Amino acid sequence: MMRLLLIALPLLLAATAAHASSDDAWADLNLAVAEKCAAASGLKHAHVSELVLFDDTLNKVATLVTGVFPQKALKGAKGKMLCIYDKQSKKVWVDEATGWSAPDLR
Repeated sequence: MMRLLLIALPLLLAATAAHASSDDAWADLNLAVAEKCAAASGLKHAHVSELVLFDDTLNKVATLVTGVFPQKALKGAKGKMLCIYDKQSKKVWVDEATGWSAPDLR
Protein backbone atom coordinates (compact mmCIF):
# COMPACT_ATOMS: atom_id res chain seq x y z
CA MET A 1 0.00 0.00 0.00
CA MET A 2 2.80 2.42 0.91
CA ARG A 3 4.56 1.63 -2.33
CA LEU A 4 1.41 2.43 -4.33
CA LEU A 5 1.06 5.72 -2.46
CA LEU A 6 4.68 6.64 -3.25
CA ILE A 7 4.04 6.03 -6.94
CA ALA A 8 0.61 7.70 -7.09
CA LEU A 9 1.46 10.83 -5.11
CA PRO A 10 3.95 12.33 -7.60
CA LEU A 11 1.53 11.62 -10.46
CA LEU A 12 -1.29 13.33 -8.59
CA LEU A 13 0.88 16.34 -7.79
CA ALA A 14 2.02 16.62 -11.41
CA ALA A 15 -1.57 16.52 -12.66
CA THR A 16 -2.60 19.18 -10.14
CA ALA A 17 0.32 21.43 -11.13
CA ALA A 18 -0.51 21.04 -14.83
CA HIS A 19 -4.14 21.95 -14.17
CA ALA A 20 -3.15 25.02 -12.14
CA SER A 21 -0.74 26.29 -14.77
CA SER A 22 -3.42 25.71 -17.40
CA ASP A 23 -5.87 27.83 -15.39
CA ASP A 24 -3.18 30.49 -15.01
CA ALA A 25 -2.46 30.37 -18.74
CA TRP A 26 -6.16 30.87 -19.57
CA ALA A 27 -6.38 33.77 -17.10
CA ASP A 28 -3.28 35.34 -18.67
CA LEU A 29 -4.75 34.95 -22.17
CA ASN A 30 -8.08 36.48 -21.09
CA LEU A 31 -6.29 39.45 -19.54
CA ALA A 32 -4.00 39.98 -22.55
CA VAL A 33 -6.91 39.86 -25.00
CA ALA A 34 -9.05 42.17 -22.87
CA GLU A 35 -6.30 44.75 -22.49
CA LYS A 36 -5.13 44.73 -26.12
CA CYS A 37 -8.61 44.65 -27.64
CA ALA A 38 -9.98 47.38 -25.35
CA ALA A 39 -7.05 49.63 -26.23
CA ALA A 40 -7.20 48.86 -29.96
CA SER A 41 -10.94 49.54 -30.11
CA GLY A 42 -10.40 53.20 -29.25
CA LEU A 43 -13.68 53.17 -27.30
CA LYS A 44 -14.04 54.92 -23.96
CA HIS A 45 -15.29 52.82 -21.03
CA ALA A 46 -14.57 49.67 -23.06
CA HIS A 47 -16.09 46.36 -21.96
CA VAL A 48 -14.84 43.09 -23.43
CA SER A 49 -17.09 40.06 -23.99
CA GLU A 50 -16.20 36.46 -23.29
CA LEU A 51 -13.71 35.06 -25.76
CA VAL A 52 -14.70 33.04 -28.82
CA LEU A 53 -12.05 30.33 -29.02
CA PHE A 54 -11.26 28.85 -32.40
CA ASP A 55 -9.44 25.60 -33.14
CA ASP A 56 -5.80 25.71 -31.99
CA THR A 57 -4.62 25.40 -35.60
CA LEU A 58 -6.06 28.86 -36.32
CA ASN A 59 -4.28 30.35 -33.26
CA LYS A 60 -6.79 33.18 -32.92
CA VAL A 61 -9.56 34.25 -30.55
CA ALA A 62 -12.31 36.82 -31.04
CA THR A 63 -14.13 39.14 -28.68
CA LEU A 64 -16.65 41.94 -28.90
CA VAL A 65 -15.69 45.28 -27.35
CA THR A 66 -18.44 47.73 -26.44
CA GLY A 67 -18.08 51.28 -25.25
CA VAL A 68 -18.51 54.91 -26.21
CA PHE A 69 -17.03 56.53 -29.29
CA PRO A 70 -14.58 59.23 -28.14
CA GLN A 71 -15.33 61.74 -30.91
CA LYS A 72 -17.25 64.77 -29.61
CA ALA A 73 -19.23 64.97 -32.86
CA LEU A 74 -20.78 61.56 -32.07
CA LYS A 75 -22.18 62.97 -28.80
CA GLY A 76 -21.55 59.89 -26.64
CA ALA A 77 -22.81 57.33 -29.15
CA LYS A 78 -22.24 53.73 -28.12
CA GLY A 79 -20.04 51.58 -30.32
CA LYS A 80 -19.17 47.94 -30.86
CA MET A 81 -15.92 46.63 -32.26
CA LEU A 82 -15.07 43.06 -33.20
CA CYS A 83 -11.52 42.21 -32.17
CA ILE A 84 -9.46 39.29 -33.47
CA TYR A 85 -6.38 38.42 -31.36
CA ASP A 86 -3.51 36.29 -32.67
CA LYS A 87 -2.22 34.16 -29.78
CA GLN A 88 1.23 33.71 -31.31
CA SER A 89 2.05 37.23 -32.50
CA LYS A 90 -0.20 38.97 -29.92
CA LYS A 91 -1.39 41.25 -32.75
CA VAL A 92 -4.99 42.46 -32.86
CA TRP A 93 -7.34 43.53 -35.62
CA VAL A 94 -10.49 45.54 -34.91
CA ASP A 95 -13.44 46.62 -37.02
CA GLU A 96 -16.83 48.09 -36.23
CA ALA A 97 -19.45 45.45 -35.46
CA THR A 98 -22.78 47.29 -35.55
CA GLY A 99 -25.68 45.00 -34.68
CA TRP A 100 -23.61 42.35 -32.87
CA SER A 101 -24.07 41.55 -29.20
CA ALA A 102 -22.39 39.44 -26.55
CA PRO A 103 -22.42 39.23 -22.74
CA ASP A 104 -19.71 41.21 -20.92
CA LEU A 105 -16.62 39.27 -19.81
CA ARG A 106 -16.38 41.12 -16.48
